[in-house]
Amino acid sequence: MNPYRAISQPLASANPQDLALLPALETYQRGLPADAYTKFDYWERERQTVFSHYWVCVGIASDVPNPGDVYPTEVAGSPIVVVRDRNSSPSSATSPLRAFHNICRHRGLQLVDSPCNVSGNLRCPYHSWTYRLDGSLKHTPHFGGYYQDSHSGFDRDRNGLIPIRCEQWLDLVFVNLSGDAPPLSDYLQPVSERWSVYDLSLLRRESREITLQCNANWKLATENFSESYHLSWVHPSLNSCSRMEDHFNFDVGSPHVGQGSLVYKSGVLAGRSLPTFPNLAAIKKQTVAEYITVFPNLMLGIHPDYFLVFLANPLSPDKTAERMVFYFVGDDAMTSENKALRHLPIDLWNVTNDEDIAMIERMQVGRQSPGFDGGCFSPVQSKPSIAFSRPLPKPLVNK
Repeated sequence: MNPYRAISQPLASANPQDLALLPALETYQRGLPADAYTKFDYWERERQTVFSHYWVCVGIASDVPNPGDVYPTEVAGSPIVVVRDRNSSPSSATSPLRAFHNICRHRGLQLVDSPCNVSGNLRCPYHSWTYRLDGSLKHTPHFGGYYQDSHSGFDRDRNGLIPIRCEQWLDLVFVNLSGDAPPLSDYLQPVSERWSVYDLSLLRRESREITLQCNANWKLATENFSESYHLSWVHPSLNSCSRMEDHFNFDVGSPHVGQGSLVYKSGVLAGRSLPTFPNLAAIKKQTVAEYITVFPNLMLGIHPDYFLVFLANPLSPDKTAERMVFYFVGDDAMTSENKALRHLPIDLWNVTNDEDIAMIERMQVGRQSPGFDGGCFSPVQSKPSIAFSRPLPKPLVNK
């Protein structure tokens, strides 16, 4: 039996005999040890394995809509820059996205420190080395002496910006630092296939988003997102409309994990609600919301009337930058008349985030205790969290 097969009914309708038949692990399991959340040596292992060899979502493509737009970000502390080149490819009407290590090849200065649009080239403010948007090195002023831009033995072609493999899915930008990951389409195929019943071409981005910093390890954010076990006690408002018992876990396809709710309700104001994806009744999704954690640090949520993108960017072992971006369904959803309706789920997520962060930060504090031994994962409620930990570096994982 697949231990991550979807539960087809809410737990509230199951009797004790049914519960025994739910897909469960044989016994409870220990979680990761404290070092995995607190120590820099484990953080460095994650940087060299997880955040190097997997596809990592680093941002939103619509943040760089125009040729010449540049957007600095990072992957687990490694600075990178996403660039919208001016030259479109023969097969595409849009200018390509590129990503580079965000350092000047001269002295290692961070090349771009804030989002901007460059009218010409990328220029280092330290010694004015200049790079084209394709990363090639254009100018090296006085490198060979006063008014001498070159020097014998210096190969300009070998000293351009260091490129990073970069691909886009929907409005999301992914990078693969090592360059050896399978195609992004293959990596996300389980997600695309599960949500193929939704017309994702209808998604329209909302300008309002949520950004915050959490004083806790990034894994606590993703583990928390992947389970509904805590709803009854941490989220009273959310639990009043979508109880823990109304949630289910489902198999996405390793290394991603998923859970969802069977009783989602769209917000209503003055008898009006937002447009929804078409054909929901035909596919029996009128009240279904699903949440997928795309390993390692991207969390997605699809609802009848909106789509959620939740990025957890690790800054250090005990600090995580979080960002939530919202997309609604179709042009009609984006009218000024529907602004208040669009803000209803965002307001709810604001409250939910505050409640979650209070718990996550206290879990981070708890991992400073010598008494923490990894904790005990529920064999029924915590299956997604257990599955999430499997691709993580193994030397420090409790057995």
